[in-house]
Amino acid sequence: MSNTGNRNITNNKNISRKNAVSRTASKSRNSGRNGRKSNNVLKFNKDIKINAATCVIAAVLLYSVICIIIASRKDPITTYKVNKSDISDNIILNGLIIRDEQIINTTKSGYVCYYIRDGEKIMKNCTVCTIDETGQLYNQLSDFDNYNSVLKAEDYEEIRSNISLYKVSYNNDSFYEAYNFNSSLNNKVLELTNEVLMQELSDSSSNIRMAKINSMYSGVVTYYVDGYEQYNINNVKKEDFDKSKYSKQTLKSGSVVSAGSPIVKIIPNEEWNILSAITTEQINSISENDYVTIRINNSTYTMDMPYEIVNGSDGQYINIKLSKYLSNFVDERFVDVEIIMDDKAGLKVPVSALVEKDVYKIPKSYFSGGSNEEGTNYLNIQVKDEATGEITLNQVKPYVYFSDDDYKYVDPDSFLSTDVILDVNTQKTIAISLVSSSSIKGVYSANRGIADFKMVDVIEIVDEFALISNDGELKEYDNIILDSSSVKENQIIY
Repeated sequence: MSNTGNRNITNNKNISRKNAVSRTASKSRNSGRNGRKSNNVLKFNKDIKINAATCVIAAVLLYSVICIIIASRKDPITTYKVNKSDISDNIILNGLIIRDEQIINTTKSGYVCYYIRDGEKIMKNCTVCTIDETGQLYNQLSDFDNYNSVLKAEDYEEIRSNISLYKVSYNNDSFYEAYNFNSSLNNKVLELTNEVLMQELSDSSSNIRMAKINSMYSGVVTYYVDGYEQYNINNVKKEDFDKSKYSKQTLKSGSVVSAGSPIVKIIPNEEWNILSAITTEQINSISENDYVTIRINNSTYTMDMPYEIVNGSDGQYINIKLSKYLSNFVDERFVDVEIIMDDKAGLKVPVSALVEKDVYKIPKSYFSGGSNEEGTNYLNIQVKDEATGEITLNQVKPYVYFSDDDYKYVDPDSFLSTDVILDVNTQKTIAISLVSSSSIKGVYSANRGIADFKMVDVIEIVDEFALISNDGELKEYDNIILDSSSVKENQIIY
């Protein structure tokens, strides 16, 4: 009885388990139908298969990382773009004009009225100006308003031209010239009007007392005095060139003059001089010739003029002797003089870019022609067979930087240190290690991404730059290494 009861209990438990399993499966199916998460998960194989493509990609990435690290640790290589330039050896001097200048003083007092324009030539005994001793004529001229009936269109054009020339040549450093310009312009207007007005007023001015001043010389007329009229070139000293102490008294129409005062200045001849301080080095640079080519105040024309060296009490001076263009500078005492030397043109490169390279200096007799080629551009190198001892010739065409009457200067990279070259005409041989060497200057070109040596011909070095001949390998707009010490020849730059 008890056994039967136990079996029933066991069967009931099994039935319960089956029912539970059945309900669980039913819930799972219902969950799938209702869009809930299913326990049926597909698992992938997590193992990475290594193949050739994976290795290549990994190698490229590793190489890139290494290059970036190496590049970040390197100092940056700066390049410089080559441009054309020129170097002028011209000598710039501050010149003092010395002329034969004769001052005419008045014997009367009164108002002065000039008839001759500044810079014009006058004949001897011609009337330069008049002195109105009473002042009546001056007062009548001051009250005269109808200048339009006196001045012509040509007169106005001349006045405008003088103003334009002053504006073009104006310099803040010589502002004092503005007062002289104002006086000279007033003179110009008065000169244009006074002669005509005096003629018109003469009939009604019988009580006017006029004194004529005639020129005692023939020459160029100018209306200023500055104390340099009787200057002695042999007594020259540096303080004579001090513009800050320069004083210029302008003589103008309408002013009141006293008896015995300067009234006009006459330059009787075309001979004049420019005096300037000069160094011993500058004297040596011009000593080969008895004349110098000069340009005054940046003018467009040049002159070839003789000169002499004057020994002053405080240094040496050059005295340039001129015989033309006097009227162009009649109202000037100080000028800028440029002595024209040889102008040199070429390519401009920094001195830091220059580098020296040793090259082989090989006699021209060792060079011979190649197969089907003109010229003697090949060297014959002896090659010995170690097994048989047989000697053969191997022709090599080295890179030749330049040549002279006896030698060719070639790139040493064209040879091995053990090479022996042969002169096929005389059968003489010489080991390449015993060949003489010579040093040449050059720069490292960066056009191809490597430090490529290019020979240069240095014309002159000025400060931090060198002027290079533009007839060689280096050309305008080439990129070169700014600091040649930062790289080696054939080094990869980028």
